[in-house]
Amino acid sequence: MTALEELRDGEVGDEFVQLLRRTVLAVATARNFPPPGGGPWTRDAVDSVTAMFLADRQTPRRLADLALHCNNDRALSHRLQGAVRNFMRDLGRATEVGRLVVRVKRALRAHDDFTQAEGDRWAVSGGSKEPSAVSPDDLVRATAEVDVVAVNWSTRAHRRPPFADRESIELLVRCVLEAANGSVSAADIAKAIAPRLAVVARPVVLELDSGDFPDTSWVGRAPDTSGGDPADRIRAEDVFSLLSDRERIALAYPELGVRDLGPLIGVSHSQAQVIRRRAIVIIREELIDEEGGQEVARLVLELAGIWVADRTKLDNETYLRA
Repeated sequence: MTALEELRDGEVGDEFVQLLRRTVLAVATARNFPPPGGGPWTRDAVDSVTAMFLADRQTPRRLADLALHCNNDRALSHRLQGAVRNFMRDLGRATEVGRLVVRVKRALRAHDDFTQAEGDRWAVSGGSKEPSAVSPDDLVRATAEVDVVAVNWSTRAHRRPPFADRESIELLVRCVLEAANGSVSAADIAKAIAPRLAVVARPVVLELDSGDFPDTSWVGRAPDTSGGDPADRIRAEDVFSLLSDRERIALAYPELGVRDLGPLIGVSHSQAQVIRRRAIVIIREELIDEEGGQEVARLVLELAGIWVADRTKLDNETYLRA
């Protein structure tokens, strides 16, 4: 009995488990995911991640999806790679950010400069305990100038290295709380200092009007090294079809500020900002509840780049359809 036949019979048999183990190792190697305990990928590490995948509360839905949409073992292998890739991303994010929240709470409780407000909210001692009205982006910016001191750590150590030394963590927390001018949860503090510590807190869908869907081709694009999921590409094209010409250009030029983007798409900078925001809403609303949403969003950006390149003349003027 093949792995696909096992799934269609409603069971996780030996063939599927072996395929899953091979997929975990392939995806981990291709994408440089670290094993749960650090160090090299060993048989035990692969078995551990395989067990976590099978025990995850989303896995019954994943298995049902595989059994429904895969017509042969090759299709199963490709679709399983996408599921494992997304699982390992979520696992890594949850692990690192969760560990950072724990570290932030330790700093908050150990220092007299910080005081607890209602619930899990914290503030600077002597300051306002009202919930902060400062935006998350401003809290992140408050940490930009902090010098972070790394801790020397052996690559052979069994424990993962600390994010930074104690003084750096405490200074980052203090900068966030002072900028907040009110109370902030430990989790929000962790999200604010995560970029300064090079911790990816969450996948971010790019910020980004309504038009025709042009011909877009994947021909010549190299497949994902771990076996890209064709379903992700189809979904990306669906989402891309919802975007206008101007939104697609904004997606293709994320590095441009709205003052530079406006002339490029023929609108004022304030209108350009509205266009970007509207596109964000479209993408987020379409993908926020999808397990592979971040990968699909990445493919949407790639489609935007292909589309703009195909419609841009040598003088860098991009045609907009009437």
